[in-house]
Amino acid sequence: MRRVGLFVYGTLQPHAGTRMGRWVAARMVSSEPASVPGAIRAVRGGNGWFPALVPAGSATRVQGTFCELELHPGDLAKLDRYEGREYRRTAMPVRTAAGRKARAQVYLWRIALPQGSPPIQGGDYLAWLERTGRQAFTTPRNGS
Repeated sequence: MRRVGLFVYGTLQPHAGTRMGRWVAARMVSSEPASVPGAIRAVRGGNGWFPALVPAGSATRVQGTFCELELHPGDLAKLDRYEGREYRRTAMPVRTAAGRKARAQVYLWRIALPQGSPPIQGGDYLAWLERTGRQAFTTPRNGS
């Protein structure tokens, strides 16, 4: 097993109420609220919505959860399959709500955004779902 820092801002968040959020929670050693530079857009897919993190000015932040996970060989590949080809996993600087700085693996959107993908003001996907009454995407993609 190896310890990995992962910043999650959408359906992978341990408190998102999704199957993959529970998968992350089962491997979690610790977690805390955090943010990364960027902006998110909402993308409709399958039975709900998921967020796409895109680069933005350094003052713009995306809210999420910094998780330290204990992963088995193959677990990162499982996450990559779940996220699909639309995302690229990369290391980014993370700032926790307590002010701590760390580096974590983050999934960035890597293709053109679908037309009509609304911006998520404030950078908080779960708060956006609650505010708009929309549902999180919960059906695994790519057979994961």
